Amino acid sequence: MKQSLKATAKENQRVAHQLIEASKKPYMVRDMPKTVLYLTPEQAAKRTDLIPQFITSTY
Repeated sequence: MKQSLKATAKENQRVAHQLIEASKKPYMVRDMPKTVLYLTPEQAAKRTDLIPQFITSTY
């Protein structure tokens, strides 16, 4: 029997309210709609499937 990997509404709420380290930035993952990972620049540098979702200031 195949086990369902779908999260329940209560699990989704818990995940949505977790605190994120200030050093981590949001990245969307290519070919995975609605998937956002919060990674440090070092973690993100190791991946090629990320789309940055933040604006860096040049001031």
